Amino acid sequence: MSDFGFTLRQWPGDTVGASCRSSCPIVVLVSDRHQHRQSLQRALSIWGACDAFDPADVDGIGRASDQVFVVDLDLTNRDTIAAARFALAPHRRSGAPCLFLLRDMSPRAQIQANALGAKLLLPVDTPHPVLLDRVGMLLGRIDPGSPAAAVQQRFIAASAGTADLLDAAGAGRALPVAAIGQSIEALNRAADGGNLGAWLDLVWQHDDATYQHCLLVSGLAAAFAQRLGFSEADRAQVAGAALLHDIGKARVPLDILRKEGPLDPGQQAVMRRHPEIGYELLVAQGGFTPLTLAAVLSHHELLDGSGYPHGIGGDQLPDLVRMITICDIYGALIERRPYKPAMAPEDAFGILVGMGAKLDMDLVRAFGGVVLGAATAGLGTLSGPRARKPVRAA
Repeated sequence: MSDFGFTLRQWPGDTVGASCRSSCPIVVLVSDRHQHRQSLQRALSIWGACDAFDPADVDGIGRASDQVFVVDLDLTNRDTIAAARFALAPHRRSGAPCLFLLRDMSPRAQIQANALGAKLLLPVDTPHPVLLDRVGMLLGRIDPGSPAAAVQQRFIAASAGTADLLDAAGAGRALPVAAIGQSIEALNRAADGGNLGAWLDLVWQHDDATYQHCLLVSGLAAAFAQRLGFSEADRAQVAGAALLHDIGKARVPLDILRKEGPLDPGQQAVMRRHPEIGYELLVAQGGFTPLTLAAVLSHHELLDGSGYPHGIGGDQLPDLVRMITICDIYGALIERRPYKPAMAPEDAFGILVGMGAKLDMDLVRAFGGVVLGAATAGLGTLSGPRARKPVRAA
C-alpha cells in the first residue's frame, strides 16, 4: 500500500544554481532599504531579470534600461529626493512606467512621488502577490480579461509564497506557515486547470534559479498528484513536500547557487548538504509531517541505494519521496541554464525511463501521462540528430 491509502501500482501507466538572467533587466528596483532590497529584488525576479540600485548610484540608475521601475524610498529625506530626481529624470522623460512604494500615503508623499514620475502608487507594506500583479500589468504580462489570467494569478501567489519561504529560511526566521499554505492552494488550483504548459511558461520567466526550480518541481508534483486522482489532503501533502524539498538551499552560499557552470568537488560537497540542512531546519521549527520531512531529506536518494545523503533505497523510500525525486530530476533536465539548453520533454522523459531500477518505473510511466500531453508538446526544442520519436508511457 502507498502512503496515501491505496496502491499506486494500479496505474499502468542536482540541479546546480546559476542565474537565469536575460541580457537586459526587465524590472529596475531603486531602494534605500538595504536590508530589504535583496528580498524585494528576488520577489520581482518573477518577471525576469531585476537590477537593484541604491538611490545614491545615480550613474547606474541613469544607465538602466527603460523597462518598469519600482521605487522604494524615504520621501521625507531631501537628499534622497534630490538624488532620485536626477537619476530618474531620463526615464521620466522617456515615459518608463514607474511604481512607487510609499512609507505613508499622505497627500504630500503622493505629490512628491508623482513629481518624480510615479505612474502607480502603493503602500510599502503591500503584500507581494499584489505588488507582483501590478508590476505584471505595467509590463503588459497580465491581462485580467484573458483566459490565462487565472493561472497567472495562482503563479503569482505561489511565487510570492516561495519568496517569503526562502527569505525566512535564509535569514533564520520561522518559516511562514500561512505563505506555505497559500502556495499549496495556488499550486493545486492551477493543477485543476490542467494546463501545465501555461504554468511552465510562467516559470521560465523567473530570473532566480532556486525560485524557478522550486516552482517548477512543485508545479509538476501538483499536476502529478492531480492526475493520479489523489484526495485533496494528499494533493496538499505532495505539493507542500515539493515546495519545501529544496528549502536547505536557502542556507547554501549564493556564490555556489549562482555559479554559471558545473560545481567543483568542494562546491558540490556543500551543495549536497542541502537535504540535511533542510531536514534539520524543518525539524527545528516543528509541525511538519514525517512524509514531508522524508521528502526534504531523501529526494536525492535512489531505489538502488546509489543516491545521497545516506544511500538508502527500496522500501525505505515512501511513494511520496519517489514522486518528488522523479519531478526533481525531470525538472532539472528541462530547465534552461546559461551553460546548457533546456532538454525537450520527450528526451527528459527518456532519461527517466533509462534510469531503470534507480526509479519507480510504475510511477515514471504514470508521470509520462503528465508531461507528454499536448499541453507540454511545444516545450523544449528538438533539432538535428537529437530529434527522435517521443518516448511513450506504456
